[in-house]
Amino acid sequence: MKKTVIRKNGKILTQNAETAYTFFRRFMGLMFRKSIDEDYALHIKPCNQIHMLNMRFAIDVIYLSESYEVVKIDENVEPGKICKTVKNAKSVIEANSFFASNHGICAGDILEIE
Repeated sequence: MKKTVIRKNGKILTQNAETAYTFFRRFMGLMFRKSIDEDYALHIKPCNQIHMLNMRFAIDVIYLSESYEVVKIDENVEPGKICKTVKNAKSVIEANSFFASNHGICAGDILEIE
């Protein structure tokens, strides 16, 4: 997997991100992991809906448009939940619970993913 940096307004939010751009990586997401590092994030593309089946911990889900504008944020999504499809989302970031609020991420923000 490719290591990725996520920024907001030029400020690094994490350098410990990975991408899931293939069918298998998108399908697996974070399933079956016991935990993730506090600063870890997974960018899944294309994606406009997630499920928390076979998950062991809660996460934040940040839904992004094609231009990486934050469309919606689901905070502290618990294992077992199936989230609704987000109409304008083209990708998502999955990260530890409270990643979004800890970094001041809000709907309308533009994130940089490289």
